[in-house]
Amino acid sequence: MSEKKGEKKISDQKNDMIYTLSLGRLYWGRRSNRSNRAVKYIRKFAMRHFHVDDVLIDPLVNQYIWSRSREKPPRRITIRVIRIRENVAKVTLASAIG
Repeated sequence: MSEKKGEKKISDQKNDMIYTLSLGRLYWGRRSNRSNRAVKYIRKFAMRHFHVDDVLIDPLVNQYIWSRSREKPPRRITIRVIRIRENVAKVTLASAIG
């Protein structure tokens, strides 16, 4: 066995998942940078759940978050996270995939 304990092959890991994230918690902080924090939160969430070092965010996700200006991002968002390569994941809107 060449695998170490707790280590998974790329084929054993999840490659595609749909999540609904609540962004309401971002409303607790300062109003002036809520959308910025929403983008950072989505990136951090994808890194934590997919164990990757780099996350690419689709322009549609960014556009959806910023659609109601910097101060009022949506309260929740449904995203699809896809593993592109071993250490790279891409975040897209789940509704855009269909």
